[in-house]
Amino acid sequence: MGQNPASKYTPEFRRETADYVIASGRPITECCRELGLNSKTVNDWVLKRRRELGGEVTAGDSDDELRRLNKRVRELEMENEFLKKAAAFFARTQG
Repeated sequence: MGQNPASKYTPEFRRETADYVIASGRPITECCRELGLNSKTVNDWVLKRRRELGGEVTAGDSDDELRRLNKRVRELEMENEFLKKAAAFFARTQG
């Protein structure tokens, strides 16, 4: 009897993998190629984790949310770069 592929992974591994995929914002298939995992299996983990984190998410909602979050990440990255440059500038002028 073959073992269910999903059962060979610990709950912690499934959760961390799903968190990685969600946080990356990249397609599940791309992450799975990188990690050497089956995308169908990981998709199930991601859907379960999304339900745990914030309730049911429909495909349209998740697309909109992903766009909004990606935009916010870009904004925060630009703010971070500006603050680094400002800190370096003020450090030079204080010395």
